[in-house]
Amino acid sequence: MMKESPFHEMQLFRHLKKPFWDIKILILALLLGAGTTFAGAVPQQLTVSGTVTDLATGDPMPGVNIVVKGTVVGTLSGPDGKYSLAVTGPNDILVFSFIGYNSLEVALAGRTTLNVELESATTELDEVIVTGYGTQKKSDLTGSVVRVTMDDKASLANMNISQALSGATAGVNVQGSGLAGTEPDLSIRGQTSLSASDRPLIVLDGIIFNGAISDINVSDVESIYILKDASAAAVYGSRSANGVMLITTKRGKSAKPVVSFNMYYGYQDMTNNPMRVMNAQEYAVRLVDYYYQQDLYSWYKTKPTGPEGKPVRPDVNNKELVAARLRTQEERDNYMAGNEIDWVDEITHIAPIQNYNINVSGKTTNSNYYVSGSYTNEEGILRNDKYSRFTLHSNLESKITDWFTLSVSSSYSYRAYSGLNADLGHARSCSPLANNKIGQPVWDMYLTGEAYMPYPLNNLYVTNEDKRNSLFMVGSGKITVPWVKGLTYELNYSNTFLTRTNNSFYPVTVPGGAGNKGRAYKLPEEERNWIVNNIVTYLRSFGQHQINATLLYSAENRNFQSSSIDAQGFDNPVLGFNNVSLGTQYAVASSAWEENSLSYMARLNYTFMSRYLLTATWRRDGFSGFGPDKKFANFPSVSLGWVLSDESFMQSIPKVYLKLRTSYGENGNQGIGRYSSFSRMTADAYVFGPTTSVAVYPSTLGNASLAWEKTASLNVGIDFGFLDRRISGSIDVYKAKTSDVLVSRALPPTTGYASVWTNIGAIDNKGIELELNTINLTGQLGWETNFVFSLNRDKISRLYGDKNDKDIGNSWFVGEPISAIYDYEMMGGLWTEADLYAGRTYDNWYPGQYKYVDQNNDGVIEPNNDRKVIGYRSPSYRFSINNTFNWKNFTFSFFINSIQGGKKYYQMNNASVVNVDWRSDNVLRINASAVRPYWTPENGVNNATGVYNSPAVSSGIYESRSFVRLQDVSLAYRFNQTVLSKLDIEALQVYIASKNPYVWTKWSGWDPETGTSNSPLMRNITAGFRVTF
Repeated sequence: MMKESPFHEMQLFRHLKKPFWDIKILILALLLGAGTTFAGAVPQQLTVSGTVTDLATGDPMPGVNIVVKGTVVGTLSGPDGKYSLAVTGPNDILVFSFIGYNSLEVALAGRTTLNVELESATTELDEVIVTGYGTQKKSDLTGSVVRVTMDDKASLANMNISQALSGATAGVNVQGSGLAGTEPDLSIRGQTSLSASDRPLIVLDGIIFNGAISDINVSDVESIYILKDASAAAVYGSRSANGVMLITTKRGKSAKPVVSFNMYYGYQDMTNNPMRVMNAQEYAVRLVDYYYQQDLYSWYKTKPTGPEGKPVRPDVNNKELVAARLRTQEERDNYMAGNEIDWVDEITHIAPIQNYNINVSGKTTNSNYYVSGSYTNEEGILRNDKYSRFTLHSNLESKITDWFTLSVSSSYSYRAYSGLNADLGHARSCSPLANNKIGQPVWDMYLTGEAYMPYPLNNLYVTNEDKRNSLFMVGSGKITVPWVKGLTYELNYSNTFLTRTNNSFYPVTVPGGAGNKGRAYKLPEEERNWIVNNIVTYLRSFGQHQINATLLYSAENRNFQSSSIDAQGFDNPVLGFNNVSLGTQYAVASSAWEENSLSYMARLNYTFMSRYLLTATWRRDGFSGFGPDKKFANFPSVSLGWVLSDESFMQSIPKVYLKLRTSYGENGNQGIGRYSSFSRMTADAYVFGPTTSVAVYPSTLGNASLAWEKTASLNVGIDFGFLDRRISGSIDVYKAKTSDVLVSRALPPTTGYASVWTNIGAIDNKGIELELNTINLTGQLGWETNFVFSLNRDKISRLYGDKNDKDIGNSWFVGEPISAIYDYEMMGGLWTEADLYAGRTYDNWYPGQYKYVDQNNDGVIEPNNDRKVIGYRSPSYRFSINNTFNWKNFTFSFFINSIQGGKKYYQMNNASVVNVDWRSDNVLRINASAVRPYWTPENGVNNATGVYNSPAVSSGIYESRSFVRLQDVSLAYRFNQTVLSKLDIEALQVYIASKNPYVWTKWSGWDPETGTSNSPLMRNITAGFRVTF
């Protein structure tokens, strides 16, 4: 039977009983084991108590965080400012911290009573920010840089970093995806190119990272810095036009070894949605209506002036009459017997998700270490959609001498996507009256004998392995020059090795192997990258002047190779792709590429009185993929900052921080491939007499003048803080212009080439970003709110030359956004029989068909004169709100994320969901969605066509993808010091969390974020714990 909703809420929570019990058993085992092991062996402890007060007012301070330095042992001060804490020794150091106040470290020196006073901090500006090839104090920043920490995301089921960044900061755009282990699309500040990549540059621990972002374990990440404007990103010149994401992994913090373990387990299903397909009765009746409306449209073509002679709709309550219209005896028999199957329900399921992470860290006077391992296993909601990942990561640093530091980092990732998932698109097309042979040894690869209805579980019988390995290693040596104060030299070398094994065997029982006695594919890939960076830094202060200068020389090499074997005709398929020599027909191919980059960079940061700030950067980049005379380009930038609140005329306004920033610079984009400037040849086989010969012929037209795509941008920003930064945030306004846009331009067929890469046109991009943070309540009940808003607009300012130029094939128009939708404009509603009888319809237009605007009023709807830009695929604006509440040992947070389109933006053609197919043959041969009922003369439907649908012209049916999503909800409990002391552990926290539990939207498909994809976004609920020893 048809399910009411694709998400079985009650069933889901029944499934959750098992993991909750599993977690309870794990915690109980942990407690019992710890109690058995450490009973009678707990070291002697001291209890320290006291009161925390405000230095300026003397008032007691509730909610102050007190921690034993180098551990996670800690407590909070009570409503009267008093605290009590068990420590391990009389010489421990206590760290007192509170939002908006300077942290304070106090040595016990044998004392058991310790009263302290905290001083209000006007800013957090001494925080060190990673800026690319170096660091700066936050107070000295002049560019648009945002820091995102991972601490508050530790209890959420984020499979990769992109998921964790969704909605986290202004200007970072994440487009969700639905399959297990897939990476969401990620961009910064909108689209700046027509054909080149918009992916931001990923930098891992200071080194450009060319692997997949899914290779990085989220639990290993300390923080992420987003470089958004030209000045901040200019140090990466050639590849920074789309912004830069700097990922910093964790290091050891404690003087004693710390072991941490974190795990969660849960289940997931698809997000709430209105989608459903026709059930057996609707499927059968639609065929009755199909043939009825076929007769009806023939009658409409006679141009009647009244209902006389109109065909009569058959009685659809007559079961025998309805059954007679079904196309196969199989369907007729099942219909009469009352048998039906919901194929969408059969290929989807509630799927488990689990993650385990362990790390060991610590530091000494001369060394620092962090080592971790993780295992993730995720099943998607489509059957046989499986993903698993295993990672190892280490950061080791040793201070060999006072002037030489050596560090080694390594990251290994193994990801498995083996198995092909069931096909949701096929399930939507399948007849609900087909025979149900699920789980039987013999099945029909095409249901009811219809080639348009492949069995949606065919993929489960395909043998597939897809395994990916990534090894990223970095070695670094840093010399602090003893005889020149402030001068350092660093040499680092990284090597990345990526492999992929992708093998498949299609047996004769599935479409991929049926026509050729089975088919096997082997598609191995291998990529190697290395980067060498030479970095010289000079940092000195001269009175009220400070200079931070950096010089860089960098070289990079990337090379790749792949091969493919396609074998078919297996008389003996038992070994599948493991022995392709058993096939009788073969096709073998291979490919390879190599690219090189060379870079020079100089940067100067100058600060005067910690109030007036200047950053100037010059970078020169070379890339092997451009033309002979175009390989190198220069990318300059400059930025200024002014701490306005430090001026004397601002001193009368207390507890206020204001800093103005402005920057201008150029960045580059090389994301087109390494041989796009070259004419290339292609090999192909042909029969020549009795033998097969190989021909080589030109296949790609080169362009020796192909050059860098450059983006020049201006950014103006303000950082603010009020009421001792209880209200803080930033506002940025930017404008960018991309010139020499890299475009794959179509060529006339007479040239013999389909397209050529060239530099043409220009794109304008502008926007505004707002981040607002508020501390609403402090004390035992704490409440913090973060609000993020961003708006971006782009337009094509120049294309091929003419002012009003356009490329209709790509929907590119000068003066319009890149995402313009060029189509017929719907007038609203359908043509009716009254319109037909009164002669108001256009020629060859009939009732039950959409009304389109006749743009030139000639009475004919045709493509040359009646199409226009009717909307845009890109969003209008984005916002998110995060609220975090702390009460005693509980922490509760919820995060709302939204993308909005207004009236014209964030539109997508959803015709395949809200309407029957435009091809009447498809309507006859496959099932259809039942989100909107189709039109009949009797039912008054005005937003979907008739089931016999063959209009003179057709358009997309556009719906808004705007949504407001409850994206993350979590509740955590941290055990108090009394329990931890008994167990001799340093921290224990349990939590329950949910990702994407609900979405509010008018979109009619599976999910507004995934659009028309048949890989719906998933929501989950998980429970887990974190323990630290």
